[in-house]
Amino acid sequence: MKKIILFLFTIIFCACSSVKPPESSFTSYDILYSREQDGATFQFYEIITEESEFQMLLKDPIISPYLNKSDIQTCNFILVNLGEKSSGGWTIKVEKVKIVKDKVEVIIKEIPPKGIATTVMTTPNFVLRIKSKKPIEIITPSN
Repeated sequence: MKKIILFLFTIIFCACSSVKPPESSFTSYDILYSREQDGATFQFYEIITEESEFQMLLKDPIISPYLNKSDIQTCNFILVNLGEKSSGGWTIKVEKVKIVKDKVEVIIKEIPPKGIATTVMTTPNFVLRIKSKKPIEIITPSN
């Protein structure tokens, strides 16, 4: 019985990561931040293009280590809030970032949890760095 309890505790402890490090890439975007709590209770996407908006990210103690003050000169950022969810394990998948002549098309898909997930209210949120200053169009395909 003790082994079963220890095994379950270990699985729950390892699965409950509060902050994931940035997924750096050689592509046209990076996922800087991914967290299941502290997001908004409603779903929205915010495109951060201006210095005044960028200051919000620079003041965040979790996100700021992955930023340079000059990033806003060459990059735009997207704050993604999935809204309130009834379980843990929700994430996003950036299916494609396509830089075209006059804009950047970002296809973001909401991914539900797979298998057993914690039954707790979560508010998943993410910050993406788009390595372009062109206007951004966010496309969300239906699941």
